[in-house]
Amino acid sequence: MEAPILIQLPDGRLAMQSPDGPQAIQIAPCFPWKDPLHYLSFRNDKNEELYFLKSLEELSPESQKILQAEMTQHTGIFVIESIQILRKEIELRCWEVTTTQGKRSFQTELDEWPRQLPDGSFLIEDLFGDLYAVNSLKNLDPTSQRLFWPLIG
Repeated sequence: MEAPILIQLPDGRLAMQSPDGPQAIQIAPCFPWKDPLHYLSFRNDKNEELYFLKSLEELSPESQKILQAEMTQHTGIFVIESIQILRKEIELRCWEVTTTQGKRSFQTELDEWPRQLPDGSFLIEDLFGDLYAVNSLKNLDPTSQRLFWPLIG
């Protein structure tokens, strides 16, 4: 089956285009859950699988943006808008950031590096398994870019 085209319905629900018109869908993450933008089941209102997405790369760039926005909103991924502090402490990196959901502090292990996703964004997992995303380096202020760059450069 060809990869679906995702759209946002006027009422805010996520939908995929079908030959019969847009069909509202729900997203069900599948194992392994470590990467929230891989292995997703797109299901209709009867909980029937309409499409199984192995990787975000299967979708068009526009559909990728729609899916990422939906997943960020509904899966507890914190989107980092700026980084105020990023320092090393005994075997840990300590972060103080501003996210779309407000200010947050978290820690990562020194050997835990941001993972670059196919769309160029970065995913960070803290010690408790919470996920943080940097959608675009260009959207970060110069101080945040300077702090983040050594982790990805």
